[in-house]
Amino acid sequence: MAVPEQRLRKALSALLVRLPFYGALALRLEHRLLSATEADAREVPTAATDGRRVFYRAGFVQRLSDEALIFLVAHETLHAALSHPLRGADKDDANAWNIAADDTVNRLLRPAFGKLPAFAAVVCPQRFGMSDAEWERLSTEAKYWLLARRSTASGSGTAATQRKKQAAAGAAGAHGRCQLPLATDAPSPEVWRQWVQEAVEFAERVRGYGTVPAWAEEWVAAEPTAKVAWQKVLHQFVQRQVISHWNYPPSRRYLQVALLPKAQRERSGVLGIAVDTSGSITREQLAQFWREVLAIRRAYPRLTLRLVTCDVEVTSDEAFPPFVPLPEATALVGRGGTDFRPAFERFRHPPVPEAVIYLTDGMGEYPSAPPPYPVLWVLSRPDPQQVVRMPFGAVIVMDADTATAG
Repeated sequence: MAVPEQRLRKALSALLVRLPFYGALALRLEHRLLSATEADAREVPTAATDGRRVFYRAGFVQRLSDEALIFLVAHETLHAALSHPLRGADKDDANAWNIAADDTVNRLLRPAFGKLPAFAAVVCPQRFGMSDAEWERLSTEAKYWLLARRSTASGSGTAATQRKKQAAAGAAGAHGRCQLPLATDAPSPEVWRQWVQEAVEFAERVRGYGTVPAWAEEWVAAEPTAKVAWQKVLHQFVQRQVISHWNYPPSRRYLQVALLPKAQRERSGVLGIAVDTSGSITREQLAQFWREVLAIRRAYPRLTLRLVTCDVEVTSDEAFPPFVPLPEATALVGRGGTDFRPAFERFRHPPVPEAVIYLTDGMGEYPSAPPPYPVLWVLSRPDPQQVVRMPFGAVIVMDADTATAG
């Protein structure tokens, strides 16, 4: 039998030949075999990545078939490419994040490999009352919150008991992947996006069009993305008034610097989002507004989003419950004059939001008095005078990406 080093090199070569897209990404990483002692020291039971290197337990590699080892290389590579080590760094329930991330990766790889190896973990969405199609539209973060919530509801216990309960929440066949600390030299998500684009181009050159996984082309084509760092802005905007009521599992990172109060009760918050669809908003700005709305949903999957579109009157009013994905594109109707009062009037009726974000150019009729909840105005054009003229609320300009309290 070939030694693990030889088998790993052959697996990398086979991945590059059979699936050049994944092979090109794999070559961006360092692949290291660990002895049993080294693997135990790093707490790597099978394989893991820190975002820059992939570590394999030599004994585990030796037990795998050639096909399973090729899959494992692609699996760990995709964790790095999707920045899962970075995105999971602030998650309090590492096991729930691992299961959610494994589920995402394995579902993306399944079309290329057909049958998944026995160690590949997937979640049964029916346990959450969802279909496979609904589950696959969720972000990894949304899956994490569902898994973490079920784990918390199952009660406390030993670490081994919790892992068993977490598996019962919907995962099958987990391969024991651990969560390593993020490498200091790990590529940024922006670098990975560029590498994915280059891998797409490489695969199309060597194998022709139609051989690249659809998700990769859609992921690259999704640029330009949101211009606002919603995770940061929304935390700053509502940390006193709202976050303590939404009961997010507090991140250790935020607790260390006392940014977030500890949640007091279990409930889901309602966030109102108003979109200005008047004639002064260009189609390009409308498209950017929708990208911002999608970014908010990705950042806050546990919230109920109440989405209102308005020009001189409300043209749509729809509530999206927690974890329900929004369509990637939508027709925002209106195109008349601008009056902000109808939207705020609509928000007076249930479900009443605990905070409202209004995406607009800021030119229109305002209510005579501020509403009883915090408001964040997101302006589409960097006009300093317009920021000063806002009658109430906090203001952020998309191009400037800075917020000021009003």
